[in-house]
Amino acid sequence: MSHITEIALENYRSFRAAHCRLSPFTLIVGANNAGKSNLLKAVRDVAVVDLNPPGWLNAARHHSSDEARVKVFLRWNDGNELEVWERHDGSGSVSGSPARLAIPLRGWASEIYRLDPTIIGTGEGGSGEPYITPDGAGVAWMLDKWNAGSRAMRARFDQVETALRRCVPEIEKLSFYDEDVGKRAIQVEQTGLPPEPRPLSEVSDGTRLVLAILTLVNQETPPPVLLLEDIDRGLHPRLYEQLVAFLRALAAQGHTQILATTHDPYLIDEFRDTPEAVVIVDKKDGASTLSNLDEHLAALRSQGADLEMPLGQVWFSGMVGGVPGMKLPEILRPAKA
Repeated sequence: MSHITEIALENYRSFRAAHCRLSPFTLIVGANNAGKSNLLKAVRDVAVVDLNPPGWLNAARHHSSDEARVKVFLRWNDGNELEVWERHDGSGSVSGSPARLAIPLRGWASEIYRLDPTIIGTGEGGSGEPYITPDGAGVAWMLDKWNAGSRAMRARFDQVETALRRCVPEIEKLSFYDEDVGKRAIQVEQTGLPPEPRPLSEVSDGTRLVLAILTLVNQETPPPVLLLEDIDRGLHPRLYEQLVAFLRALAAQGHTQILATTHDPYLIDEFRDTPEAVVIVDKKDGASTLSNLDEHLAALRSQGADLEMPLGQVWFSGMVGGVPGMKLPEILRPAKA
């Protein structure tokens, strides 16, 4: 399956003019309020372009842009392109390769997920088709329905359970229990513990996060692009290697492209062999900018910089941008000699 390789933004939200490359699994870093969420929103907005009336893109116009058009452009590795733009007067266009525009965009990347491990797997239920909300609620509801459903639905449940065991070998089995009337919750059996199942709430945040992502991508129609905000939320840094390896393998299968934001330098360390997959969002003259980390590293090496330090430390140092400005109160500044 193809994946987005480039994105260009013009007068969109906090961006005046910005461009970067994207990978099957892209990590997006930057200071607070730099524009990381706006980059995810750009992909989401293009994904739901067929659901919006004329004028919808103007609502995301950069505050300083009065007459210029608002534009979001995407290019895929298979040569397909998609460009959506709109002028201040409401005139605009959606154009691109016929193969890309022929598919329905509804649900393509219509949610930005900020998963909360504390609610993943807790008691849920309802009528109609289960769905997963941006915070991760709905995982137990969906998996319980798959487990008790048709052969095809049961196969999806088995795929999730098998993949979870590969990621977290001590997990042996998933099952369900009645947490309350009409509320089914997830429980697990673990290697080395008594055989009776324990609530999923007793396992690590990382395990619950992985379970939510596995459920998302094993839906009957998984999102071709999975947008994850603050992917390290609630995770211990020792889990990053396992999480990144899992997401890389998932993206390599070609079913789902992953764009994820973070503030954690230890997570960036896991991209030491693929710095091109790290996008840095920064602010210059009040507008957000985009760049790929490998470009900054090449420029620093050409200047003779010593880059033997961990990749996350290179970012944290401020040498490549995308970090908060250090403005100390005067009382904390060293006295001049």
